[in-house]
Amino acid sequence: MKTKTINQVIKINASVQKVWQVLWEHESYKKWAAAYTKGSYYTGDLQQGGRIQFLAPNNNGMESEVYSLTENREVTFHHLHEIEGGKEGQNLGGLVEKYELEEQQGVTILSVTSEMPEEYFTDLDAGTAKALQIVKELAEA
Repeated sequence: MKTKTINQVIKINASVQKVWQVLWEHESYKKWAAAYTKGSYYTGDLQQGGRIQFLAPNNNGMESEVYSLTENREVTFHHLHEIEGGKEGQNLGGLVEKYELEEQQGVTILSVTSEMPEEYFTDLDAGTAKALQIVKELAEA
């Protein structure tokens, strides 16, 4: 499987705590994740070593391990396998997705890096740009 990596950064006029809350509080997550698929949500255990399922309304998505997590600083997911109709699908080989937050004088710099199969890159790169803009709007509101 050939992969490509998204690298995007956005400056947000809000504290890291506020940005973190927007990223991972369930209701606000649904708002920005809709940039990828309307109705997206996650279930599971957002703590180091925990398992998360990122899902669309049709029960398709992926299961991931929370590889590392430092609250208000960074979280790294290793994507384990796809989920198709609620069942385990294709192995994703531990593709990495990382969110890093750094606050400088009240401005949070949010960086996202995400490895993915090459065929999804264009759509997901555009989706990530839209998602980050929504995170910014929610955190600055």
